[in-house]
Amino acid sequence: MRSRRMGGKPSDYLRQAWDLDDPDQVSAIDELPLWSSPFGLALLDTIAYRPNLSVLDIGSGLGFPALELAQRLGPGSQVCALDPWEAAGRRLTFKLRQTGLSNVTVVQDTAETMPFEDASFDLITSNNGLNNVQDIETAWRQCHRVAKAGAQVVVTENLPESMREFYDCLSQVCTDLGLDGVVTRIAEQIRSKRKPLDWTLALIRRTGFVVVECRQQEFSLRFASGTAMLRHSLIRIGFLDGWKTIVPEPDQGRVFGQVEDRLNQLANRQGQLRLTIPFVCIDCHKP
Repeated sequence: MRSRRMGGKPSDYLRQAWDLDDPDQVSAIDELPLWSSPFGLALLDTIAYRPNLSVLDIGSGLGFPALELAQRLGPGSQVCALDPWEAAGRRLTFKLRQTGLSNVTVVQDTAETMPFEDASFDLITSNNGLNNVQDIETAWRQCHRVAKAGAQVVVTENLPESMREFYDCLSQVCTDLGLDGVVTRIAEQIRSKRKPLDWTLALIRRTGFVVVECRQQEFSLRFASGTAMLRHSLIRIGFLDGWKTIVPEPDQGRVFGQVEDRLNQLANRQGQLRLTIPFVCIDCHKP
């Protein structure tokens, strides 16, 4: 039996865009509980905690894990929170004022153009951030440049199979509608956003780091329906705009409408909709 959408117009979420330069909208985002924390907890468990460290956190966004690192390492350590996102930097600065932390510096810049001296940091972290830069090889070479000899580098990133339940559904809908070009673009987008683990490890070693440990883990995002998933703020802020670029605008209504229907049917059969997020935590050091 064909499922019914559970409230809201079929395309309402396609029109309701988030403005990531609007301070008021940015202030409403709390990225920690749902998305960042599963990656971040693995990262925080991997760090070798010592006092008086100089730390660089790449892709700090709204402040996690930079704020947590600053508190766990104590006032003798200094944490630099690096991110090009201006509105998030303002929000992080506000959080620093409210928490009274004085050992965090907010720097608005990219990982490819770090404004730091050579051999500046004892510890470099990136919680699902380095894999989202424009030029990942340049970013890793910059990490090697600014890391001290013996520095620890801990990064997390989600793997190509992330949200495979959604992508399988999107691919099937586009195949059924004869949108073969969209199916090709889906695979291209996944390759551009999430590199295979072997590729990443080869890059890390090529830029001069030694991989100490590589731990693969997995968590799930669970929803009552596809309707709930597609309207969730995490999906609309972090993923929907990218998905829309795959599908030509004239086709977006019917494609996402059918995807929503199929995800609802999947949720009905399984009792819930589960999006699987495999990820890796990589611990390495500079010899």
